[in-house]
Amino acid sequence: MRLTSLGHAAVLVETGTERILFDPWLTQRLDRFWEHHPPLADDLVREVLDDGVDYVVLSHHHFDHHHFPSLLRLRDGADVDFDDSPRQSSGVTCVYPAGPVPPQLTASGLGHQAIAWTLRRFGFEHLHPVTPGDTITLGGSTLRTFPSAVPFPEMSVLVETADAAVLLCGDALLHEATVEAFRREDAPRLDAVFVPAHSIAPPGVLTERRPLTDPDAARARAVANFDRYVEAIPAALTVPSSFGWRVSGDGERDYSWCNRTMFPFTPTEALRRLDELGRDGLLWGPGQVIEVADGKAVPADGPVPPGAYDFDQVYSEVTLDPGTPVPPFDAALDRYGRQTRASEDMLRELLDRLVATDYWYRALDDGAGRHVISLYEDGGTETAFLLDPVAGRVTRLGPGPARSHLAGGEGWTEMAASTLEAMLGADLLFGSSFGLWASDGVLLSAVFHHPSFYTRHVERALREASGP
Repeated sequence: MRLTSLGHAAVLVETGTERILFDPWLTQRLDRFWEHHPPLADDLVREVLDDGVDYVVLSHHHFDHHHFPSLLRLRDGADVDFDDSPRQSSGVTCVYPAGPVPPQLTASGLGHQAIAWTLRRFGFEHLHPVTPGDTITLGGSTLRTFPSAVPFPEMSVLVETADAAVLLCGDALLHEATVEAFRREDAPRLDAVFVPAHSIAPPGVLTERRPLTDPDAARARAVANFDRYVEAIPAALTVPSSFGWRVSGDGERDYSWCNRTMFPFTPTEALRRLDELGRDGLLWGPGQVIEVADGKAVPADGPVPPGAYDFDQVYSEVTLDPGTPVPPFDAALDRYGRQTRASEDMLRELLDRLVATDYWYRALDDGAGRHVISLYEDGGTETAFLLDPVAGRVTRLGPGPARSHLAGGEGWTEMAASTLEAMLGADLLFGSSFGLWASDGVLLSAVFHHPSFYTRHVERALREASGP
């Protein structure tokens, strides 16, 4: 078995009979806020995937794993512009998790149910949904799936051949079913496991610009999560994975401070932790290869040779530094675009788009959900408004930021009017971009992960893929 990294959680697995691509994010930038780190060269993607793939496995529906431009790139294949090759997607089988959980509109667009619809819109004809826990038999290998401890379908995947067994965990949170499976006497002997080493951003740092108050506790939680994985899933080789990005805003403002305040546990720290636990581990980056044979998983020659990356340097850029100041949000500076619409008009549209979201239903049930939002206008004035989602009413409160107008119990958001206008005219990815507003609630998330923005984003991806 031969495994090639394409950065973050994207891995090409070659079994000798199948080429299986996991969680493809194949562009350097994800959106206006995130990018691959180490960088992912476009010619590297072409080189690694030039021979096409037989299967695409999506561990879950989040955009850095179920990435529209990358899927559209796979649809056509490398040489489609130069000969009469048919669309590659006609021969690709897509495997993805499904389940009975209702979609969560505030957690990545239409939820997991939209995967099948999106893949069909992109031209993929062979779809194979699985319930995490199922096993799929391919030509020369099997895919055994395990659930994740999250409220939507997500899976880890064990790839087994006659002489190799590798578990790719993606972003999955360790589930008791996975723990039990590897406690059994007949549990497979793993040659390699790819364990998520990403860590959850300490609360409030990005959304409310609150300085990190207890970095030791944040790191301890991340280490404990990693340790549980390592203890539960023994393997000859453990690779800290799903951590191949950094914040790199595409505007004039510098958001590099985010990289020093978000990640309490990096892959280099995970590698040192493996050494402390007496487990063999290694780090790899885009273009590097691991070969599995004779019960061993070792680095091998590939597009990027072993040892090419200085991982201490790479991950030093995203290492938690408690001394890094968190700049207060300033809507006069943390903004995007130009304002051409009146603030009240945009806020009324915001309320209209809130209808039928999770936030709206909760507001109806509770008779609450009122939210104070302030907009900094291009003319230099800042005005606060009260949004009432139950009554569908916008009330002007007066000058100043939202937090100066709270009466008690309301949520609040502060942002530039130009940013709101840009978001209303854009699509899904603006709803996932931090740094352009500060808030203690999920009202904006509810709106900008609404189905209308998801479908708009699908259509934009299709237009861009078809060219001018």
